[in-house]
Amino acid sequence: MVLLYNRFISCQWDTQLIHRHLFPALFFLITVLPAGGMDTATAGVGTRAPADTVTFFLLPTARGETREMYTIAGGRFGAPFTLVYGAVLVARGKDVFLFDTGLGRRVDKQFEENMPWWAAPFFEYKKGRPLALWFEADSSLPRPGRIFLSHGHWDHASGLPDFPTLPVWLPRAEYDFIHNEGPPAVFPSQFIRPDSLWHIYPFEDKLYAGFEQSLDLYGDGSVVLVLMGGHTPGSVGMFINMADGRRYLFPGDLVWNRDQIENQRGKFWLSRMLADYDGDRVEEVIRKMRALQLQDPGLRIIPAHDERAWNEILREH
Repeated sequence: MVLLYNRFISCQWDTQLIHRHLFPALFFLITVLPAGGMDTATAGVGTRAPADTVTFFLLPTARGETREMYTIAGGRFGAPFTLVYGAVLVARGKDVFLFDTGLGRRVDKQFEENMPWWAAPFFEYKKGRPLALWFEADSSLPRPGRIFLSHGHWDHASGLPDFPTLPVWLPRAEYDFIHNEGPPAVFPSQFIRPDSLWHIYPFEDKLYAGFEQSLDLYGDGSVVLVLMGGHTPGSVGMFINMADGRRYLFPGDLVWNRDQIENQRGKFWLSRMLADYDGDRVEEVIRKMRALQLQDPGLRIIPAHDERAWNEILREH
């Protein structure tokens, strides 16, 4: 969940809102064929060489504008910051899944029905292409068979109703959170789903990349989920490890701004108070991610809302 303060600023200081442009089509596919003879050290910290091809797509669904100071402690008020809302589509062999869903087709209705009036001024978005339309527009995209959530905040789960038959995978802590928490963090209208379509998965007590609990999804190190907590009780990070040694970490909303990691800073105090479940745990995870960066400079950390990080991956490939 990302807070946007532009309306609030406009009301208090008569500051003009940043002009919104239509979200440009952004699409990224990265595929690496299996490589032989690569050892664990080459693959990076906490990994094994994956045995199969992993493909992922970055699929944006909306964007927003805020100020840097609201995304990072000590940030600049005068510096604009562009946010992205979207999902990661991951394919390995015949298994295809979504990591988050971004803003869905019904986000306006969800927002109107669920967002409290007092919180609405803090949230803005400019709709782009919802996931359902990505799949309708491109028949070559692999079709997901399940959905993993980094966490249950409304801007990550908005697209769930667009995929009513897909099972949703999440840890027990996050399942309990979304079924007990309410607006503005969680929108109940997004989670109307038969019990049979909720899949609660356990983590193993296996240390991975500094995280105490992990789940090697395929048993070969290609996709590893780690329990991060902090932003919500069951926030999940996803490592994707390519056979040629390239590594990616998708930490969800543990950080909104990638500069938080290098500078080891949490969010702006108000953002932290309103958005983070356990701010101390968030800062602990930030330190873990910084240690990973120093140990493995090739690790690419892609926060869920930092458009710069998304665009850099696009330009490089």
